[in-house]
Amino acid sequence: MKKFFTTSEMAQICGVAHTTIIRWIGEGKLDAHETPGGHRRIERGGLLGFLKRFNMPVPASLRDDRFRVLAVDDEGVMLSMIRKMFEGYPDGLELHLATHGMAALMLIGKMHFDVVILDVLMPDMDGVEVCKALKRNPDTAAIKIIAITGKQLSEEQEEYLERNTVCLLKKPFSPSLLLELVDGIRRRQAKERAS
Repeated sequence: MKKFFTTSEMAQICGVAHTTIIRWIGEGKLDAHETPGGHRRIERGGLLGFLKRFNMPVPASLRDDRFRVLAVDDEGVMLSMIRKMFEGYPDGLELHLATHGMAALMLIGKMHFDVVILDVLMPDMDGVEVCKALKRNPDTAAIKIIAITGKQLSEEQEEYLERNTVCLLKKPFSPSLLLELVDGIRRRQAKERAS
């Protein structure tokens, strides 16, 4: 997938003149960097953000319609179980794994995720902190979070997670329940995109 676009490519996508793109860059409406040769390049994320901010249509060639799920748990056994659960899932689902909160946030900074399956109690940065970081950022606030835990949580943690996640699953839980939750989110998103 293409990561950078020239001003001419951007002009074609937006349906405007090349000079308009250069003016938008100069006015600070569109982020771009300059190559050593003096050419401007627009990063894919900046392009998509610009189109969204100004309610411009996103061409089908730029849309990434893959449904991505990130599972975050410090227990390797749990991650292996989740990987196995999604092996038989229909095509189009991309599963990523992370063993701690900071690794999860770094992955989320690099690509879009639709669902995060998030262990609540992890060393260093726990699931509640990860959830708060995602909800504070307008770019990640819409990610659906399914919290999981095998330990007793404080009343404050439970209340926060009930308000800010799709649900809180207590370990051990039925793998089919987790699959149903993810599938429900996927079907709702597909319906929203189609309408």
